[in-house]
Amino acid sequence: MRPDRADKEDLAEDWTRVVAWLQRDPRFRDNALAAGLFAALALEISADSRGFSNDFGLSHALVLREVVVLDDELGLIAVTREDPRTQRRFLGLTPAGQTLAATARAEA
Repeated sequence: MRPDRADKEDLAEDWTRVVAWLQRDPRFRDNALAAGLFAALALEISADSRGFSNDFGLSHALVLREVVVLDDELGLIAVTREDPRTQRRFLGLTPAGQTLAATARAEA
């Protein structure tokens, strides 16, 4: 079932609050795109790189760069599957990412 307009507005407000909260963390302070991607995963708005890039009107290449930051550099997400043809990465939260996501959702 597709969310109605009110649900989408609530979700957008939640996402905005979580992104703002994350940007107080030094790991995200200078990287709004990484904060946005992480917030989308934490709130289950997007579960893959292509979906996030489409939902937010961003270049998929930019999103893939942030996947590397969140995965390899910060260890907050993991690539669970990838499509070599489209370069789509399916993403999940690591245990550290789950802890941060729970805190962000509760405190934002």
